[in-house]
Amino acid sequence: MASSKKLPASNSLQHQLKATLADVFLSPSVNNGKGYVNPKLVVAFSGGLDSCVLLHLLSESRKIIPFQLQAQHIHHGLSPNADVWADFCADFCKKLGIPLTISRVEVNKSSGLGLEAAAREARYKALLASQADFICLAHHQDDQAETLLLQLARGAGVKGLAGMAAVNTKLLRPLLDVSRSRLEAYAKQHQLTWIEDESNMDTKFDRNFMRHQVLPILTKQYPAIKQTISRSAQHMAEADILLDDLAAMDVKNCQRHLFDSKQSDGRQLQLAPLALLSMARVKNTLRWWLLQHGCDVPSAAQLQQITQQLLHAKADATVKIKVATSLILQRFQGCACLVKEAKEGGADYQRDTFSLAWNGEQVIVLPDQSRLLFSQQLGEGIALRHLEKAQLVVRYRQGGEILKPQANRPSRSLKAILQESHIPPWQRERLPLLFLDANLAMLPDIAVDAHFKAMPAEMGLVVQYCY
Repeated sequence: MASSKKLPASNSLQHQLKATLADVFLSPSVNNGKGYVNPKLVVAFSGGLDSCVLLHLLSESRKIIPFQLQAQHIHHGLSPNADVWADFCADFCKKLGIPLTISRVEVNKSSGLGLEAAAREARYKALLASQADFICLAHHQDDQAETLLLQLARGAGVKGLAGMAAVNTKLLRPLLDVSRSRLEAYAKQHQLTWIEDESNMDTKFDRNFMRHQVLPILTKQYPAIKQTISRSAQHMAEADILLDDLAAMDVKNCQRHLFDSKQSDGRQLQLAPLALLSMARVKNTLRWWLLQHGCDVPSAAQLQQITQQLLHAKADATVKIKVATSLILQRFQGCACLVKEAKEGGADYQRDTFSLAWNGEQVIVLPDQSRLLFSQQLGEGIALRHLEKAQLVVRYRQGGEILKPQANRPSRSLKAILQESHIPPWQRERLPLLFLDANLAMLPDIAVDAHFKAMPAEMGLVVQYCY
């Protein structure tokens, strides 16, 4: 008969960690369904209790589960003790035989984020730059409870109330279901030492206020509240997955019949099917779609503004909303479009002076990092015989250009051709034009002047524009 006696804290934690690692490394949802063999783990090692326990646990676990283990200490330089902490981390890792990288970062104190958030941003940027399969963080159950309370205080939605994920791309939090008291018991049993960051007691920081002022009161009244808050976060995480699945279906429906197949890169949404959804689904769809393209989670006010302008502004109204550092949300022919923000002047090109001769290359990279791809095809593009007599040159639109797409029809203005070809206004100025000497010969992917077009039985130069 098996004993009902509980395992010592060290054994139970080690068993739990090994099971977690095995699940993550072998999961069909990671590494394109292949799982991981001898993955590289980097521990975010502050030298505090939590990360000391995590590093020690992982050091023991690698004796049974094969993986590479390193540590990375982020030196913020914000405390007078920062150098002492770095030395402690070096000694701790040396005793365990674990390689350590000390990364010095600059915290932007004038970013407007606040010192706590600015330091976190600098820390994660340094950690995620590591060439590792997983960055291991020592967040635990108490941290999850604090996070959820902070999100409640900020009026967060389902995604925010889901708290921290145990696995999020490269980030791995194997102790998320473990209480801090269990970590303390493990540290004492193994006689681990750790450092105490004096700022952890400063309640002017939101997280410390929750940790030292709010949670103790709640715990006194509701002893199991940390566990129940953690369970609520798991429920919210499941709800968030369902909302994401619904949004993905709605986005797919809103991209089913785009006006230009070349633009079906995911950065466009048809507004007619979007408008048929309930307002809650509209907002859920837009929020998910923006996140998929690198935008920050929009606030409730921002989402309301985006919804209003996309669905209810007049048909001829200009919609232009900045949704990320380099992305603008615009509306065109019944579609919402995410557009890369043009960087005029300086490092970007000057359209009025730009000119580049083609000398037989297969690919030309333009100053805005878009590309022209050159190939030869029978009966298509510019007849090769014309290239023997004149230099092919890439330029940008200046105004007043004309082109004759059909031999039996008169020449037409470039403006009219671009409008009829459903080219959005923000792309018209960036569209590279191909000239033979002073004559406009081709609009890539759109039209070739009839004077230069290859006949059915002759080879021609085809040019594709990739933006």
